Amino acid sequence: MENNDSLEDVLEGVLFLHSETGTEGGYWAFQDSRYIQRDVPRGYCKKCGTYMKEQSGPLQVKSVTVLDEEVMREFEKTGKIKEKPSCTNGEHEEEIGDSWSYEGLHILQNGDRLTIYHPDNKKEVWSGVINLKQHDLFTEHASGMWIHADQIGIERDVWAEYFFKEYHAELISAKNHK
Repeated sequence: MENNDSLEDVLEGVLFLHSETGTEGGYWAFQDSRYIQRDVPRGYCKKCGTYMKEQSGPLQVKSVTVLDEEVMREFEKTGKIKEKPSCTNGEHEEEIGDSWSYEGLHILQNGDRLTIYHPDNKKEVWSGVINLKQHDLFTEHASGMWIHADQIGIERDVWAEYFFKEYHAELISAKNHK
């Protein structure tokens, strides 16, 4: 961090590949840790997927598909997602996980300053200014996931690992330094 950057400008958070319906691929992104709620009940059974929250209205959710390793292996083999049997005697175990708010979402932009830390030893593994080479839709991928850009000067697989494994990072947004 340069001396003219105040501590308020430095955001702490997690890297990830942001992709949802309509993005037509993934964006390299940062989630501000101030907008991550830890250990939130998810409302469904982590063993069978039965939706457990009380519902109202005409649309009722019966179950969710829990995409664990077993389900993904079956999908890779058959191309189909197999539903798990419901828990016996109602012995459901509610999934607990983190909840991320869109308020903390920052799609990385050219000019952002990013420092990435290894999750095991907290040592800095990369630091620099974001300089993205944009790609046309559906032309480039990282580990099978469509991407919109590459960080210039670093191998795609190395860069992607930081995001797929959700490395911790610090971000100084280019918006704060124009």
